[in-house]
Amino acid sequence: MKTSKSGVIIAVVSISILIVSLAVMLMDVLIPWNFWTHPAINFLFCLFSGFGILALVLGIKRSSPVFYFISALLLGLAVFYAVFQYAAWWVALIITLVIWAIYSIISLVTAGNKTESIALNNSKDYKDYAQRKAEKQAENEKKETEPLPEIKSFK
Repeated sequence: MKTSKSGVIIAVVSISILIVSLAVMLMDVLIPWNFWTHPAINFLFCLFSGFGILALVLGIKRSSPVFYFISALLLGLAVFYAVFQYAAWWVALIITLVIWAIYSIISLVTAGNKTESIALNNSKDYKDYAQRKAEKQAENEKKETEPLPEIKSFK
């Protein structure tokens, strides 16, 4: 199996995100910072933030709505947790929904609607409805114009 340079870079960045998240959690456990709520949730915050930013970079680089969606989900949860520490839950929820709306607009503008790329319309063998209907009518007419075979009688 051949590994690409970008695959190796993504793997190294992913491992780095995991190590940094684990280090933040362990430091919060061993040195009681009382940093936000709980060390395990702080680990998830770092994890979601790191992978959300990574997915955002990949979404911009590859112009992929899937990476935009993953990034919006992860960064939205991270922002919800961060804002929740300083404001009411409903404020955090509204800010998260606004971030998701912004992401959907950015995704639509930069990546567009990718359903055209998966359609078969660009294929040389593609036939639209009118062409298929005309072919079917021509086939039916051909069957109607063929003479019927004679039936031999057995006398």
